[in-house]
Amino acid sequence: MTLGIIDVGTNSIHLLIGVLGLNGKFHVILKERDLTRLGEGGLANGRLTARARHRAMEVLARYAAIMKRCGVDRVEAVATSAVRDAANGAAFVRQVRRRLKLPLRIISGGEEARLIYLGVLQAHPFHRSTLIITIGGGSAQVIHGDGAHLRYRASLPLGGARLAQWFIRHDPPRPDEVLALDQAVRRAWAPVARALRRHRWRQAVGSSATICQLMAAAHRLTHGSTPNGTALSISQRTLRQLVRWLAASTAAERIRLPGLDPRREDLALPTGMALLAWMEGCGVTTLRYAPGSLREGLVIDYLLKHHQRHHRWIEASLSERFGANGSGELPVVRRLPARRDAARIPRRSHR
Repeated sequence: MTLGIIDVGTNSIHLLIGVLGLNGKFHVILKERDLTRLGEGGLANGRLTARARHRAMEVLARYAAIMKRCGVDRVEAVATSAVRDAANGAAFVRQVRRRLKLPLRIISGGEEARLIYLGVLQAHPFHRSTLIITIGGGSAQVIHGDGAHLRYRASLPLGGARLAQWFIRHDPPRPDEVLALDQAVRRAWAPVARALRRHRWRQAVGSSATICQLMAAAHRLTHGSTPNGTALSISQRTLRQLVRWLAASTAAERIRLPGLDPRREDLALPTGMALLAWMEGCGVTTLRYAPGSLREGLVIDYLLKHHQRHHRWIEASLSERFGANGSGELPVVRRLPARRDAARIPRRSHR
């Protein structure tokens, strides 16, 4: 069976196509990503703009054609923060379904966090108690688990693009804008930090693209060399230095920063400040990079929902991939409840 995955995010739309083999493993045959900026110009007022919707529709039409050529049998398509928080988000989803026949659906922040957990776990198996943070364009997710158990999850509207639209008006940013942004993210993170202090964890990892780029940029600034992508990390001290540089830099200077995608230069400062506030609030001294994302989580979730019940060979394959616990059960299966977030999610911080 050929499975197609579409992730409609605030900044990018992703396509993942793969074949589900008889051994229960998912063999990727195609990956694509388009930086569509669906949230551009609309996050601050809660509406998707006509221009952004048009760009997204063009990309989704192309992805639909690709999947048809690849003979995709099943499509899992989800929309996240920009669409779920927009007043016209549901209308956009209906338009995609009607015109392109794609089964696009909006997922909650809690469900997004659960799927990210699955995606990180399959790419970076761990059994120690672990904190995971991902900061996208529209929202940020924090998850705590130990492989077998998902202990805590929270989703907050602290994405880099959203924060940039709320607070940054000048280039370079004015000191009062930076101060307002800093105060807002620290207030928003406070209940999450309090909740996580009640949990014991052994390591902390970050999994989003912008976090990875911040780690790479910080490494270049401090060491003057290209880092090993599999060993990326960042300390509080290094991130603080990078944030200080970003706060004083212009767009032209950020574009030239090695390790940072020039198309994401406007996201670097707000993402870095949100990440630093979280690390300081939760007592995370060093954050390591871990691959894995919502897309991989959707694949694993599909396998667990539609195949494991009927095919023991899939269960054995996933056990081999994840590592079974002492009882012989799959670490993740039936252990990730679909209840709401463990912590109340703060709403947007007003200027």
